[in-house]
Amino acid sequence: MIYEERIGRRRRLIPAGFFGGLLAWLLAIFLLAASIHIVVIFLVPRLASSDGWSKLAAVTTEAGFTLLPPDGKGPAIAGLDPLFVHGACRISLKDAPASLSFSGPNSFWSLALYQRRGTVLFSVNDRTAIDGRLDMLIVDPIQNAQLKETTSAALDQTIVVEAAQPDLIALVRFYAPTPRERQVAIEHLQAAECVPAPLEPAG
Repeated sequence: MIYEERIGRRRRLIPAGFFGGLLAWLLAIFLLAASIHIVVIFLVPRLASSDGWSKLAAVTTEAGFTLLPPDGKGPAIAGLDPLFVHGACRISLKDAPASLSFSGPNSFWSLALYQRRGTVLFSVNDRTAIDGRLDMLIVDPIQNAQLKETTSAALDQTIVVEAAQPDLIALVRFYAPTPRERQVAIEHLQAAECVPAPLEPAG
């Protein structure tokens, strides 16, 4: 009996509801920390001024591919592979579709369409292109519907890509490990087209 009374006295030293209040306090701290973490994750892409998209958008135009400096030199993207020649073009579908076309050199090449948050919308390389040549038309959903109303044999060899977002960046890479191959790749890049392509009205 004496032992039980002592245990009972010790238990009475802890206020009723102490553990419940402690648990609620810890849960509130956890929820607050989780909320702050989620808000920071969503705000970082919007507040960042030196992300890859911003850097590329600052040096590219809608009038063709821009040669990017190797090894991230200059205002382009850091970490570019020096074994490749890189070119980028900014695309806007607000007024018209965009047409991309080039003939790649006799080596590996790839092209990717990036959305504003850095996600890849579409990619293609020399193995999936027709005879090593790329002909691509990029449209938004409304432009794609208009395009389906017209039957043009000229689009038989054209890759049509639909994009929900109007702003894109096309990034092309030509494999060029030697100075001579690099010069050839640069010539192919300079001859590449990345231009608005207004749709012809259905006749």
